[in-house]
Amino acid sequence: MAAPLNVGEVFGERLRELRRKHQLTQAQIAERTGMMQNHISELEHGLRMPSLVTLLKLAAAIGCKPTDLVSQFNGVKLADLREK
Repeated sequence: MAAPLNVGEVFGERLRELRRKHQLTQAQIAERTGMMQNHISELEHGLRMPSLVTLLKLAAAIGCKPTDLVSQFNGVKLADLREK
């Protein structure tokens, strides 16, 4: 049986990937969203999960679609989305 997928880590990796692709720093994302930089860092490290409002703010700050931030979960079995 495969290990449960850590949703926070997967989301964080995707957030970091998109941020870097758009050549943005955590500080720039924080400024654009009105969040603290440590909050962005915690999201990227899977220590926090975003609310829907936060997800929308992140997408706007990065300049991507909200679905781009969660596309890595397409095709994943819902049973695999358990926290470790």
